[in-house]
This record gives sequence, C-alpha cells and structure tokens, in this order.
Amino acid sequence: MRSRPRSLGPGHKVGTFTADAGSTGTGRGTWEPFIDTWNDRMGDLYPLPEFSASTVDGFQGTMRSVTLQDTAVNELWGSSPVSTRAVGKHEHDEIRLYVGLRGAVALQDPHDRGGDVYVSAGTYFVHHVVTENHFHTTPEIGTRIFIFPGDALRSLVAGEPRAGRTTSPAVQILMAHTSMVQRTVSELSPVAAHASRNAMLELAKGVVRDHFDDREPTFTPALAQAAKDLADARLTDADLSPAAIAAHLHVSVRTLQRAFASLDESFSAYIRRRRLEEAATALTAPGSRLTVSEAAALWHFTDSSHFIRAFKKQYQATPAQFARRPS
Repeated sequence: MRSRPRSLGPGHKVGTFTADAGSTGTGRGTWEPFIDTWNDRMGDLYPLPEFSASTVDGFQGTMRSVTLQDTAVNELWGSSPVSTRAVGKHEHDEIRLYVGLRGAVALQDPHDRGGDVYVSAGTYFVHHVVTENHFHTTPEIGTRIFIFPGDALRSLVAGEPRAGRTTSPAVQILMAHTSMVQRTVSELSPVAAHASRNAMLELAKGVVRDHFDDREPTFTPALAQAAKDLADARLTDADLSPAAIAAHLHVSVRTLQRAFASLDESFSAYIRRRRLEEAATALTAPGSRLTVSEAAALWHFTDSSHFIRAFKKQYQATPAQFARRPS
C-alpha cells in the first residue's frame, strides 16, 4: 500500500491512499492496511461497515481514495466480489453517488428507496444516507463512489434519490473533473484543494438537477477534459468532430472552443494529434501489416497524401520511415 497523506489542520486533510492486490490474491495483507488507513484518515467522518471474510481474504484488485477536506472519492476495480457482513448502527448524514464502470453494485434496500438498487455499468445512483445499508458486488467490478457532506446536497436528494445514465453531460463533466483531481491531488495547494472540492460539489448538484452550467468558468478545465475523453473513445469514428462532441455535451461549439482557448492546442488539433498517435502505435505494433492507405482511411484523413504530410509534421518522418525505426 502507498500512502501520501498531507494534513491541512484538524479535519482538513487532503491526499490519496491506495491498495493494490493486482492478480496475486494477497487479500487480507492488502485489504486490511487500506482499511486501517481509511479509519485513520476518514473514520471519524465516514465510519466503514464490517466486510465479509470472503472479501477480506480473497480480495483481488485496486482501491484508491482521494480526500478533499470533507469530501471523498473512492474508486474500486476488482476481480473478486466485495460484500458487507455487518453495517453497524452509526448515524450518517452524507450523500453518496455511485457511478457504475464495470459489473454492478447491489445496495440492499436503501432507506429512501423502498427496495434494492443495482448500479450497473453505465448508470449512476445518488441518495442521502442516514443509516448504513448492506451491499455486495459482482465478481468483476468497477465503480467510483463519491461521499459528500449531507448539508451540501441534502435538500436536493433527501427522500428523493436520483438515478440515470452516465452519458448525461453533467455526469461526464463531473467524472472528468474528478479524474483531474485524482491525478493532481498530491500537488494541490490548500487553496486549490478547496476550490477543487467546491467545484466537485457544484458539479454533483448538476448531476442531481441534470444540468451543467457551461457559463461557469470554474468548470472549463473539466469541460475540456470531458471532450478529450469522449474524443479518445471515438478516434476511428467518421463523424467525430468538435460539433459532434459539443452536441453530446449539450454545449455550443463556441463554448467548447473557449474551453480549449487556454490550452496549447485547439480541440480539432487535439483530435488530429491523437489520431496520429494511434496510427503510429498501430503501424509499429509487432506483426502489423497495416498499410499507409489503410491507416489514412481508418483514422479518417482525406487521403494518403494528407495523412503522410500530417504524420511527417508530427513525427519528422513518413509513416513508412517511422514503421522501420528500431523499437
């Protein structure tokens, strides 16, 4: 386990702590240190339930938690099921947002739902937690769980949990912002950490309201990152364009262009660069038989000549020359 805590004073900690059992199935030796670190850093605010013996002994996967003062983001990727054994009688006042990435999490009769809830890949569920509830996961699981202080969102979800698809623009912007926080949290100053926490809360409110305020400059970096994430998943799509991504995120092309204005490249330039990077990787892959014309067509360049000129500008070599370089 790696730990990078940084204290900002009592109750104001920011940092990350992780557990990684990989595929070795070391289970208890990885799980318990993570839980100990959680209890040390977050236990007063967010007491954990007791997990089943099979979870502790058989855990295979990774867990990463990011804390920003009174807010936490926990990401779990596992190839073994996780389940609770006892949930205790702690009283809570927090908002939890579950975002399904792979497999499913089953929440047993959340107090404000009136039945079990299954958060599967591509869906989200947000509710107000007053008492802990049992849960279990599928063997293959990927989920991001946000924990917010109750007073920040209680008025929006108390007695009225919300569920939806992760294709919602508001969810995609929140996820992009959170990914940036995960990458940079250990370098954030106290002021930047506070600003990131506040932005995360406002974006979570947008998820509940199913609305993203594209006029809010604080969200501009997250909008740009969300656009990049969408583009990266669609590099071989013929209809990939700034207009298509803007429509997907429910913003204007001009708003999207403004989000990239402070960056080193425009969104169109980003798409072209990433397509060339993917083409370069494919051309140099072991055993690759991809031709230049096939690469040009796959990544939607006008023709081979256009592809060769763009490739040479980026790599100072033609695709054929680049493919012959020793690895």
